[in-house]
Amino acid sequence: MRIYFPEAVLLLHAFPLCSDMYMFQMQALEEIGIPYIAPDYPGFNLTPPPQGDMTISRLTDLVVDYTRSVGIRNLIAVGDSMGGYIIFDMFRRYPDLLKGAVFVSTRAEGESPEGQKARKELAERVEKEGKDFLIKMMLENQTSPETKKDERKMTLLRSMMEKASEEGIIKTLMAIAEREDSMDLLKEIKVPVLVVAGEDDMTITPPEVVGKIAEGIEDSRFEVLKSSAHLPPFENPEEFNKLLIDFVEYCSNT
Repeated sequence: MRIYFPEAVLLLHAFPLCSDMYMFQMQALEEIGIPYIAPDYPGFNLTPPPQGDMTISRLTDLVVDYTRSVGIRNLIAVGDSMGGYIIFDMFRRYPDLLKGAVFVSTRAEGESPEGQKARKELAERVEKEGKDFLIKMMLENQTSPETKKDERKMTLLRSMMEKASEEGIIKTLMAIAEREDSMDLLKEIKVPVLVVAGEDDMTITPPEVVGKIAEGIEDSRFEVLKSSAHLPPFENPEEFNKLLIDFVEYCSNT
């Protein structure tokens, strides 16, 4: 059976999480009847790891193929961190699919040589030691002080990360390390864009880094959310959902 949605919200998760990080957005979208799709990348949320090497472009193709298979032709894409890299690649290769985009806690720059080296070393360490050390590090670096006080949220985040396979983690780290630079792409983006940063994200994507995306895209909107670090949709869902729903309604009416 083929399903056709004129448009839907596409929720692209951060590394090393899964689609469950958008649980609060899914609930809010369902309540007001907005269709959405929330895929898990290969190797995450207990999905089989990828066959062969993984690249951002390959992930993009998997996402696009799936959305097309269920009849979706117009997307309002939401991407946190790594999810943002996929959206940039969609603008590069599948721009006609995108009616709007929300970049969250991500950056347009490609990885620096130092960053590439660090990610490859992380991948090698996961291969030797397993993923536990990485999960501990990510829980520390990706969350705000307020989130760290919320035992339920921290337990949920750990559970999501533990569903990632070590093979998926390793191959995805390499994909992130080798991603394309998208700074020159910004001026070509002409659809509505919302850019969101977490006020407490001082380690991975500080607000001044995320803000460069908004600076490069004409007429985009930039918001910094309190009580959030690298994962605003999960850490401060109340404020994020207000922004998201207003943005989706705006895109749908333009």
